[in-house]
Amino acid sequence: MGDGEKLSRKMIFPYTFTAKVVQFPFKMHFKHHWMFPWFIGAAVMVAPVFYQLQKFANNEANIKIWADKRRKEEEHHRHKWD
Repeated sequence: MGDGEKLSRKMIFPYTFTAKVVQFPFKMHFKHHWMFPWFIGAAVMVAPVFYQLQKFANNEANIKIWADKRRKEEEHHRHKWD
C-alpha cells in the first residue's frame, strides 16, 4: 500500500463486535422506531436517580452498618454448625 491510500471496502460479514456497532443503522432506528428515542430519554432521566442511590449505598455509615450485619449473620451461622 502506498502512503495515503485508504481502504473503503466493507466487510461481507462483521465478525467483531466493533464492526457490528459500526455497521448498525442507528439513524434508521432512531428515525423509524418509537422505542429507540424513548430509551435514550429514559436513560437520561433515570441517571441522576441511580447516581444518588449509588452515592447513598456506598457512604461510610452504610458500609459500617452492612459490615456489622454481615458479621452478626456470620457469627450466627458459625454457632449454628459448631
